[in-house]
Amino acid sequence: MKIVTIIVLVVIALFFLLPILHGQAPIPEDMSATEIGHFIGGFAGYWIDALKSVFTSL
Repeated sequence: MKIVTIIVLVVIALFFLLPILHGQAPIPEDMSATEIGHFIGGFAGYWIDALKSVFTSL
């Protein structure tokens, strides 16, 4: 059971960290709506582009 927990935590961490590390989802410096919108938009845009590339390669 412990290995499954570790794998799930790693997958969740990669899900959130990959867009940030790639530079497409900048970490908000303050809690303004614009900063949070840029973060969410970059986060969603990263995963949409990633899924498009996966499905086009199939």
